[in-house]
Amino acid sequence: MCHDTCPLPISGGEAIDEFPVEIPLSSGTLPATVTLPERQPAPAILLIHDVNGVNDFYRDVARRLALAGYITALPDFFFRQGPLADDRRETRTARMQAMEQATTLLDIESALIWLRHHEHASGQVGTIGFCMGGTLVMLAASRDPAPAATVAYYGFPQRERTPMAPLLPSDEDEAVNLQSPILVFWGTEDAGVGMDNVDRYEAQLERYGKEFEFIRYSGIGHGFMTFDQGAPAFSQSEDSWDRMLRFLDERLAQSVAS
Repeated sequence: MCHDTCPLPISGGEAIDEFPVEIPLSSGTLPATVTLPERQPAPAILLIHDVNGVNDFYRDVARRLALAGYITALPDFFFRQGPLADDRRETRTARMQAMEQATTLLDIESALIWLRHHEHASGQVGTIGFCMGGTLVMLAASRDPAPAATVAYYGFPQRERTPMAPLLPSDEDEAVNLQSPILVFWGTEDAGVGMDNVDRYEAQLERYGKEFEFIRYSGIGHGFMTFDQGAPAFSQSEDSWDRMLRFLDERLAQSVAS
């Protein structure tokens, strides 16, 4: 179910400057882990997890982004709902359904503002989200303060609305108000997302002249991103990672590849 494990965490013994923080909200604080690159000031990334919450996969992604030159904040957006009682799919889904979309988008807004003013940040902030997080970053890209760059892995542009999650990225208001350049990756066999929904979202953004790039990888499904060279989707994952870093480097106006 998306990224519930990390089969190949980062290795090599490289020192990582990583520490917990509490990001101020209008009421309370948002717990997060910040990972710093060696060179500062640096552009920053807000990394948003999937239905599984913060786990080793996302900690690994944050560390890899730090090695690529980015300050990365990884918040726990399920802090109100608490940890999972068990590992069943139904339990994970129930926790996600208990998350109020509007409140989470306000949390993201607070985190973006906080990151923009972080003492080690250059002032430019991007977002990266996977699955549920991919949907959230697509929605956040249509709100103030919009990130300077948005990357989504297999987010859902269209799915069943719920009282707790009434907004869809493919809604006309969302397309009209998109403010951030957006790069999105999907697998063509992702039945949960549905390529027909991706096509409709693409048509909306084209209609309103928005800056976007959609990458569809043939023959793979949902949750394909991996750093395991033996995994079936490794070549697509490697390609997406390289594309993402180039996109972030260009949009965040600072070369972090050198």
